[in-house]
Amino acid sequence: MIGMRLKQKVTLLAVAAAGLFFGYVKSQDVPAAALSPVSYSHTVRHDPEMSLHVVRIALDDPRVSIHVSRGGPDPDGDGPWLTTLLPASEIAEREHFDIAINGDFFTAKATQDVEGRNTGYVRGKFAAPEGSAMTEGQLWHRATSPRPFLEIMAGPSARVAGDQPADLIDPTAREVIGGSHVIVRNGQAILYPTKFALDRHPRTVVGIAKAGRELVLLVVDGRQPKLSIGMTLAELAQEMIRLGCDSAINLDGGGSTTLVYRDPETSKLKVLNSPSDTVERSVADVLGVRVKTPLPTPK
Repeated sequence: MIGMRLKQKVTLLAVAAAGLFFGYVKSQDVPAAALSPVSYSHTVRHDPEMSLHVVRIALDDPRVSIHVSRGGPDPDGDGPWLTTLLPASEIAEREHFDIAINGDFFTAKATQDVEGRNTGYVRGKFAAPEGSAMTEGQLWHRATSPRPFLEIMAGPSARVAGDQPADLIDPTAREVIGGSHVIVRNGQAILYPTKFALDRHPRTVVGIAKAGRELVLLVVDGRQPKLSIGMTLAELAQEMIRLGCDSAINLDGGGSTTLVYRDPETSKLKVLNSPSDTVERSVADVLGVRVKTPLPTPK
């Protein structure tokens, strides 16, 4: 009997050692503090070509904070412009963000909407977001007409609103960023019959999952036939539903689509997606994330 028990113990130790060697451990054996509040995945699909970058952020983890930041400072005081354009990576570096995506659609001084290398959306251009914008409880732009927005409240929690006439910014909101369309509401896709919605473009979208406890960032590359053709808003909505989102809002896209991520091995910020302008475009504002723990290494 003693020999049998000894043999069983040796066998169990061998199995445990094998489990560690092959890298699997029961989830309940992993301390909660060791789990990252952020995850990143990159998916490549074919027929048609598609490149998708997904970042999941645990809003209820105290090591995470979400922020909205404009590009440069207000360039003209009481004038019509509220910021100057800067690349998302430069804004993220200045604000010590570990993750950042481009924010709202915007207008820029004496600039037409041109894509590619000839875009007029360059560093230092006077600009203003089209939707509402709030940073650390200070509303620095209010939309002049109803436009959807994402708001982050103290707590923290998040909400997508603004697609209904009665929607107002919550009094407890700390950060607000605008977008063009609410594409998922109550777990259901909202469809739009416009050319902008039906054409495939590079896209940036933010969703809310797990009953408001998780923020989901999705960046889809586009306008690059060999890499990624982009998505329609309907395709984007279905993707966000697949990712478990109850609500989602479309942010600026096209050449503005950018995902900036701090490499845990070098501590340097880098652009993970492939901007369709071939270079990073300057934008009016970003949604940024600070994380008090090393990020997962992007694969």
